[in-house]
Amino acid sequence: MLRFADFCVDPAALQIHRGTVSLDASPQVVEVLVYLIEHGDRIVTRHELLDRFWPHAAIGGDAALNTCIRRIRSLLGDDADAPRFIQTRPRSGYRFIGTILAVSSEPKPEPEHQTRKVGRLTVLAGLLIPLAIGGAVWQQGAMFPVQQRIAIEPVTGLCEYVLFPKFNAGLRESFVAEVSHRLPAGYSVAASGTKADLRARVSVRQTPKQTTVVVTLTQDGSGRIVWSDQFAAPTDTEDYVPLQTAMAKRMATGLARAIKRPA
Repeated sequence: MLRFADFCVDPAALQIHRGTVSLDASPQVVEVLVYLIEHGDRIVTRHELLDRFWPHAAIGGDAALNTCIRRIRSLLGDDADAPRFIQTRPRSGYRFIGTILAVSSEPKPEPEHQTRKVGRLTVLAGLLIPLAIGGAVWQQGAMFPVQQRIAIEPVTGLCEYVLFPKFNAGLRESFVAEVSHRLPAGYSVAASGTKADLRARVSVRQTPKQTTVVVTLTQDGSGRIVWSDQFAAPTDTEDYVPLQTAMAKRMATGLARAIKRPA
């Protein structure tokens, strides 16, 4: 495990967590991040990264690498202009500048006296828990909070024509990253293909002048709408990535506020 700030990267499983939340990252994105971390003592050139991860991409490799680095920064909440983790060296490459807090392979076994202590606490807990049933703490779910898993579905385009073919996919990636940072305790983003309690549906309408995004949160199964809101911003036809990032932040903030409100 590679730990830095409040992130934990598992190179074997190709997964990244922030605290207890699993972030939605493709295996290749995690591989590139791990490679930068493992070579943090030097600048990793673009040529080196292209040769290692996109050896057959030809001219498309540069765009793929740029997208990958943007995705890593989005996951980490990093800023290219004031980086905490991924530093760009113009016309050279990239360097991981974060501080690695720990590198571990397996959890250490607990000392024998600690094991005995845990055993005694387990027995005590077994005696106390039945006494708590029916009490206010149990009723409010404070002792055993219910985990609510939110699935963020692929973004749907509602336009007659498409300005940017990759806009919707990039918006979803940024939205997942931003939501993961903002969810209150008891909520997590569900991995693709797994069961979820809530579903976030996103639709996009886009013209050369304006981009409008509607986010709707529904209960899985019943389809009951829990919350829905609309977000709009001017379309930048020169560079749509900042628009994706800004919209994703607003969407995630709105969703997080909605689920914090009392039912």
